[in-house]
Amino acid sequence: MFVQQELRGKEYGVAIILLVTLMDWAKQKIMGGIYPGTTEVLKASHRFYEKNSFVLLPKEELPQNFPVTEVDTRFYVRAL
Repeated sequence: MFVQQELRGKEYGVAIILLVTLMDWAKQKIMGGIYPGTTEVLKASHRFYEKNSFVLLPKEELPQNFPVTEVDTRFYVRAL
């Protein structure tokens, strides 16, 4: 999930709106959790996920057949 740089930050609230929308959709689809992936260098994404109750998850604990991209090295989970 990426937000245009000019629209980032609490004053706009775009990222949290996207996250809430995603979580509502996932709950309606009866999904058990959300598993975002990110990179080591995107520290702002780490803070965002951690601030929103996501927990760091070792890659080995991702669900079976989870589609891992080449760039993602850090994973989070939040149960729904």
